[in-house]
Amino acid sequence: MNTILPVIIIAVFILINAIVIRLFHRKQNSFEEYAVGSRSFPWFLSMFGFLGSWYIGSVYTGWFGDSATIGVFAQYLAIYSVGTMITMFIMIRPVWIWGKNHSLETNGDLAALRYNSKSFGLFLGLTTFLFWTPWLVIELKTLGYLVFAATNGVIPFNLGLIIVGLFVVIYSWLGGVRAGVIGDLVQGLFFTIIGSATIIFLFYKVYGGIIPMFDNLVEKSPELLIIPENIGPWIWSSAIITGAFGGMMNPGIFNRLYMAKSVRAAKKSALVAPLIGSMFTILILWLGLGATLLEGFPKDAQSGAFWIAAKVGPIGLGLMGVFALAASMSSITACVSTSAAIIGKNLTGKISREKKLKYAKLSALLLGLISIAIATVDIPRLVAVIIYVYECIAQAAVPLILGLYWKRGNKYGAYVGTVIGMGIVILNGLFPWLTSWANGVSAGLIGLMFNLIFYIVVSLVTPRQSNVDQLFEELESPNRRNVSTSIEAGEVEINA
Repeated sequence: MNTILPVIIIAVFILINAIVIRLFHRKQNSFEEYAVGSRSFPWFLSMFGFLGSWYIGSVYTGWFGDSATIGVFAQYLAIYSVGTMITMFIMIRPVWIWGKNHSLETNGDLAALRYNSKSFGLFLGLTTFLFWTPWLVIELKTLGYLVFAATNGVIPFNLGLIIVGLFVVIYSWLGGVRAGVIGDLVQGLFFTIIGSATIIFLFYKVYGGIIPMFDNLVEKSPELLIIPENIGPWIWSSAIITGAFGGMMNPGIFNRLYMAKSVRAAKKSALVAPLIGSMFTILILWLGLGATLLEGFPKDAQSGAFWIAAKVGPIGLGLMGVFALAASMSSITACVSTSAAIIGKNLTGKISREKKLKYAKLSALLLGLISIAIATVDIPRLVAVIIYVYECIAQAAVPLILGLYWKRGNKYGAYVGTVIGMGIVILNGLFPWLTSWANGVSAGLIGLMFNLIFYIVVSLVTPRQSNVDQLFEELESPNRRNVSTSIEAGEVEINA
């Protein structure tokens, strides 16, 4: 096989990204522009921003391999996107209105405003930031693997990781969320339109079609079409539920909610993005579902998507590499730009917005470079760590979602519930008895249950929050701004 052609295809794709991002570059002269694009994005740009934050490159590696080896269990990735869509719809109106009225730019800002507590906002912003950033390392490692696999080893793992990783980090550093979303648009068009057509073509090339593949599975490997007994329905259901909440609670999603130019634009993007993402995810996972029936399928199932693509020659291999790179690059951009906003806004104390912008830009560069360095090192059990932190992020759903609609919720209930929920997830490895009684239900779901109970009970037995009525009045009259609860520097402060 011509090993140079896939390299050329990937290089051209990166060049196209660079040209488009440069053409639409805008000077980052304010923190709001850098963090949320001045809240000016139409629905289709917001949609690709959502896709970029949610859709990950490891779909082409780890999840593809799981689909090939353990079957339909891996499909939970597509199913929970429907739950994510419902969660986003529930949150959009209050999040966007409060965000516009009070210059909110991070999930920590929202928590601080709603619960009239800077300390809880800092706690939520910091914990979700710490639990989310390991995904950055995972996606950077995925970049290296993708470039290595798509070029048949011509470009070594770490070299590919460093080259593409630096490209993404630099345009995130210079262009903020606007550059990221323009990149998401280019990348999203590649992996949704061209990617879908390519995957469907591969179905007919290697299986003779989707229906013949399923017929073959029923005859030769029916066990791949049911949930394995050693996993069971509870583990599968838990993965879907915690995935729906965890996906919605990642800080990048809030960043994408704020950047839409209106509630209507945010709702349209939230409706379309998960549907597109789930349909394409199903296609790539179904492509893997029958892969073990193909003669010569590699022992390393994670490389299966590239092995199948190579059956149609170097162009197919190069395109598969581009689709996977597009997904990873957009995820990395979302993580870098949102993390920079959290550091600049929530972790720098009382300084001017201009200085916050400088710190955010600097942190984007430093975070990206440090993550690239970490990604080049072999880290054992990194996937196990990711599972823990993802279920921890899901715990933010209780105070953030309920706080948007239940006035009685207060900072005491939010603190206690969130800490208990996260504690159950983190400590479950050391103390299995915390969840062993639950017949396979995940620590994340059990944590959510206790989180909810303590949030409600503690909120009911502690004093009612004083500013909550004024906040909810803003939702009835969106143009009314409640100055007394603004979290902006120079105005009346939120309580600690």
